[in-house]
Amino acid sequence: MYRLYWEKLSGSIGPHVMLEEIGANYELKYIDMGNFEHRSQAYKAICPSMRIPALELEDGPVIGETAAIMLTLGDRHPDAGLVPALDDHDRPEFLYWLLHMATQGYPVFSRTWHPEQFTDDPTAEAGIKRIAEQNLATIFASFEAGIKGRTSFLKRGFSCLDIYLTMLTLWIPDRPAFLSRHPRIAAVCHAVAGRPSFEKVVRMHGLLDPAEA
Repeated sequence: MYRLYWEKLSGSIGPHVMLEEIGANYELKYIDMGNFEHRSQAYKAICPSMRIPALELEDGPVIGETAAIMLTLGDRHPDAGLVPALDDHDRPEFLYWLLHMATQGYPVFSRTWHPEQFTDDPTAEAGIKRIAEQNLATIFASFEAGIKGRTSFLKRGFSCLDIYLTMLTLWIPDRPAFLSRHPRIAAVCHAVAGRPSFEKVVRMHGLLDPAEA
């Protein structure tokens, strides 16, 4: 039994879809970040980084960070084919793009949402937000160029990269316009949106129409 600590529209979307894809036995524990439950002593005892998501593994340890959770689930459930095996020829490419999404894509959104957290000068916030938006444009352009499959990031077919990339696009304000400018990313997102696992999860996150997600 896995236990996923989650919050709506957070990075828990990717791991949640993964749990559905692999057919895992799991339960959900909602953490209300709006009420700062992730900062509570009780949650800190579970996840010292106090971040969402976190996954309690079947044998007890708790791990955080979306990419680490998704990689762990893929490695623990190789039959699902969501993560290339250690000896697969495209494992290095897969790891590169997963970590690029996790370290270059994911964190930049924080600077667009909460620029005040990155400066003690209120007059600098607009500039931080503007540069972050420019960085996101560059990062997503690299994703667009890096896609090798017709409807999947890797040429081999569907993988957790497709789930992660689609999750990132959910946080873009004008997503339809963005997808119209990025046809390869749009093709990946459309394929992911058609999967029952994704449909189930995004409805839980308040996105009622997976096709629009």
